[in-house]
Amino acid sequence: MTFRILVPDAKIVEEDLFAAAGRTSVAFDLIEVADLADLPDAAVRACDAFCMFSVMPCGEAFIDRLERCRLVVRAGVGYDNVDLAACAARGVAVANVPDYGINEVADHALAHILNIVRGIRIYANRIQGGLAGGWDWRHGVHNRRTYRRRVGVVGLGRVGAAFARRCQGMGMEVWCHDPHLPSGAELALNVTRTATLEDLLGACDIVSLHVPLTGETEGLIGADAIAAMSPGTILVNTSRGPVVDLDALHEGMKNGPVLCAGLDVLPEEPPDPGHPLIAAWLAREPWIDERLTLTPHAAFLSPDAVADMRDNAIHLIADYLEGRPLRNSVNGHLLAENDRR
Repeated sequence: MTFRILVPDAKIVEEDLFAAAGRTSVAFDLIEVADLADLPDAAVRACDAFCMFSVMPCGEAFIDRLERCRLVVRAGVGYDNVDLAACAARGVAVANVPDYGINEVADHALAHILNIVRGIRIYANRIQGGLAGGWDWRHGVHNRRTYRRRVGVVGLGRVGAAFARRCQGMGMEVWCHDPHLPSGAELALNVTRTATLEDLLGACDIVSLHVPLTGETEGLIGADAIAAMSPGTILVNTSRGPVVDLDALHEGMKNGPVLCAGLDVLPEEPPDPGHPLIAAWLAREPWIDERLTLTPHAAFLSPDAVADMRDNAIHLIADYLEGRPLRNSVNGHLLAENDRR
């Protein structure tokens, strides 16, 4: 039997790449759309599984159209765009693909830090602007030593732990805050654990965010959190954009304790050019020039990571449809085994 898998964002994964995974029990309908409402009804009704690489909203109205579908897979880490309860109510399992891009994201977070503390972007911009005045080590106004610097990791999951190990390898002192971390895990990773987020923010020179987007973490770094930071804090976010309140960050960088920030994710992508923080940065206003670095939600990206994302999703889907246990279930707590399609 051949199972049909519907993929609505084929721009990421060409057909020959799917074939390279080598699973003969599944066939793919690759249809690129900007909105799930634009998918043809016939393809939606006929699919045995639905797999999306983007974060288009997958709500109840669309889920109602999945007449045959047994599994929805978000081929990525975050799944806040999928209505888990609506899927469970219809007997549809939901899974994610958290086992890809871990090292790329950890590298990217570290790269943001090194870019800031070693003045990479500042030096390159000044030199490109004119060799005569640009070739001057004094442009590195934010240069800092990382050795024995205290870095706070918010969220010590897969990526957070990989990032922590990198920092430890560079001689940094690693602290963490993660209320969901099992007791003693911090001892295995040789990090200092804080009871509250505020304790970590007030004690660390660098703060790197590695949390999923949930009701608990949305706006986690808001005005109160930023007020708790120590003066001269460097903030890095490679997790999810809404974790950081941009209005609070604007105030924290202009009049508060945040020295520099490196953001790979934003609440709105691409960002609103009229937002005060973004507008000031685009205009290179003196108060923020060379203190903020943005990258376009690219922390996950490498050819190897894209291949892992695709392969892991395909094998997860094929295994489940062939009768094996579902890996990486995210709505199992809502879906009784005998209610599954």
